[in-house]
Amino acid sequence: MIIQVSETDRDMRLDAVIASNCGDVSRAQIKKIIESGGVLVNDVVCLKGSRKCQAGDTLSIDIPEAAETGVPVPQSDIAFEIVYRDNDIFVINKPAGLVVHPGAGHLDHTLVNALVSMDPGIACVGDPERPGIVHRLDAETSGLLVVARTQRAYEALTPMFARHDVYRIYRAICYAPHLAQSGRFDTPYGRHPTQRIKYTSRFESPKRAITDYWVVDRNAQGYALVTCRLETGRTHQVRVHLSEHHAPILADPLYATGPAANHKAIRRLALHAQRLMFDHPISGERCDFAVPYPADFLAALEKLRLTTDLTDDGGSIW
Repeated sequence: MIIQVSETDRDMRLDAVIASNCGDVSRAQIKKIIESGGVLVNDVVCLKGSRKCQAGDTLSIDIPEAAETGVPVPQSDIAFEIVYRDNDIFVINKPAGLVVHPGAGHLDHTLVNALVSMDPGIACVGDPERPGIVHRLDAETSGLLVVARTQRAYEALTPMFARHDVYRIYRAICYAPHLAQSGRFDTPYGRHPTQRIKYTSRFESPKRAITDYWVVDRNAQGYALVTCRLETGRTHQVRVHLSEHHAPILADPLYATGPAANHKAIRRLALHAQRLMFDHPISGERCDFAVPYPADFLAALEKLRLTTDLTDDGGSIW
């Protein structure tokens, strides 16, 4: 892949420029590619992700090809938390940095590789290249997702997400000095017409994206803890809606600019999928899960002197 560094990316770190142009490649994978000599800057190998780029630099990145079709390789050395399990589903608390399933730039060491190792039967559930997966989180987003362990659960959960019958709460740390206290983003949604790794709500599209939000806390410098409830679940939806309404999430390599882009409070996208509620795909019983903030997210809140209280429920309940 070839990237021509633009004026807007002047003085950005090499790894940040690559991340902003390769949205499906995790920061961990970018680090490995750089350290293995897979990045050339103006035809010279660069092994330092911290190198500052200049406008006009040409970056050549050797991104591994997408995983071949077939069952992902079982791998047991991958850390994650199982919040709940029964015969039909797992509910996972995914750490930031863990990619959900194999794809371009991350052939292995994904959540799916770990699940296939722990539960070999899941390899036969749903899409063989991403078995059990009915929804996903971006690599740098932490928090909750549900995985189908059986085909009957997969076939029930998939239309539930399509119908928006799942209640999802995200917490985001944003630079949001002008964001109203609460509101709803109801917009068209699709790929950006010129920057194909990005999504946007600023062009007409047959698809819509809907996010309800409310500000939990804000400080004098304009930083805020924002709760978002997804009615739809488009790729990058929370990130796009907040950034395009002048409230970018901290450390977002694709959509943040200005004070939010390289904020020192946190080293990854400050987005956490905190709550997940749905009707069990087999029993029909209401399932309601919530997880605490991970350590880096909590530390960022403390640095910015924003509330760390998780009891807020300022929006309407499902």
